[in-house]
Amino acid sequence: MVVDWRMTLRGKASGGRFRAGRCRAAARALRIAVAWSVVWHLAGAAASPAEAPADWKFDVLEMKDGRTHRGLVLAEGEEEIEFAEIVRPPGKSMFAVIRPVSPDRVAKKQKLTEPERAKLWARFQQFRNRARIEAGRMEDVPLRKTERNGTVRWAYDGPWFQLESTADESMVRRCVVRAEQIFRAYRQTLPPQRDHRTGMRVVIFGSMDEYLQHLRDAGLQITAPACYSAVQNLVLAGGELNTFSRRLEQTQAQNEEVRRQYRALKSSFSDRLSGLIQQMKERGFSAAQIEQEVKLRSAAWQREYNEALSRLEAARVQNEAAFLTVTDRMFAQLYHEAFHAYVENYVCPQPDVTLPLWLNEGLAQIFEVGHIEGDSLRIDAPDRQRLAQLQKDLRDEQPLKLADVVTASEQNFLEPSSSRAAQRYYLYSWGLAYFLTFEKNLLRSDTFESFLANVENFGPAARFTRLVDMPIAKFERLWRDAILAL
Repeated sequence: MVVDWRMTLRGKASGGRFRAGRCRAAARALRIAVAWSVVWHLAGAAASPAEAPADWKFDVLEMKDGRTHRGLVLAEGEEEIEFAEIVRPPGKSMFAVIRPVSPDRVAKKQKLTEPERAKLWARFQQFRNRARIEAGRMEDVPLRKTERNGTVRWAYDGPWFQLESTADESMVRRCVVRAEQIFRAYRQTLPPQRDHRTGMRVVIFGSMDEYLQHLRDAGLQITAPACYSAVQNLVLAGGELNTFSRRLEQTQAQNEEVRRQYRALKSSFSDRLSGLIQQMKERGFSAAQIEQEVKLRSAAWQREYNEALSRLEAARVQNEAAFLTVTDRMFAQLYHEAFHAYVENYVCPQPDVTLPLWLNEGLAQIFEVGHIEGDSLRIDAPDRQRLAQLQKDLRDEQPLKLADVVTASEQNFLEPSSSRAAQRYYLYSWGLAYFLTFEKNLLRSDTFESFLANVENFGPAARFTRLVDMPIAKFERLWRDAILAL
């Protein structure tokens, strides 16, 4: 598929961003570890002494498998319930797990009254940026198989985007789960102003050769693994997914054969043990000797079986780690570019409503380096490399002024890979967006909607001043001290 990129393009060439063919890039450390869930810790959210656990009322989902989830229903449709499970261990910080729940797995649903839900929602708003978001199940992803010019493609029609890929089916399922996961993180951090699908598309190529050839056919010289065209409302990405898929398939087949053999051995163990007992009786062993031998043989077999299962589980974990290694750069760039697409489609859908450059690029960098813990995606932990660079810059004799950052034009962000000045704008934008989002929680719905509404009435500096409710110079001192203390 050849896309007309002539009017507007956002992409990353050597870490850059394009508009009308010109590169604009962040000096970003492309490191990301991602698994199949996104989790936000609501740090510091322990209830005050006046709020006993009994004071909190929740929506309740009773699952068919016997589990019970207590928290807040964020959204629900025919195919999915988006649920924030709120956990408040006694004496510890509250945390939440945002998870997609299939309605057909719910046995019973109990929702609060509207006044009770409003109270719980207000409490949840204070900490939603620090939650963890769990991914959906790969086997639940509905895919359509298509063929174009002799190439098989898999397509997914989701509630927020359409995804198409030339990768193998199993890889496409992984990609869909990851994409849905990051979009949940976008929505929780920056609430959408539009709630219906806009036609936004994501195309992921199963090899870098396919991806680069597609860009060359469009007349573009982009080497980065993802880019975004606002005109086409299209995010493109590419990685060596098919090569990894073939290797993974071989490894999984070998592991499954080992697992099959051990299952067979386990099912026949009692028969083998009975044969041993009979042989020992025939040879004149005493009952005590037979009992002792049976215990030794059973314990040895159990150890061998457990060790075999442990090795298979370790192999599975290694395979997941290998997948992350193969795809980390692609997904990091994809997360960054897809955020810009999310903003234009769902946060600022009207032409006269825009997100300031510093905030748009700052948040994109935050999502780019989302941190994986087990099966959870966290975005609230500051990127260590960026933090160290920003702290070093703030200690220099001539740090950037925040007034210059919040009033920066697109030109200030151009060519960061070769421009120290542009790199600093990206770096300060990241630090500013991180502080406002996770330390001050100023991007919650009430404050953010007011911030967006002030585009025409106030300039960039005045808009920022209204957001933080203090003069920029005063805020800058507080921000600098907080960043240096992280």
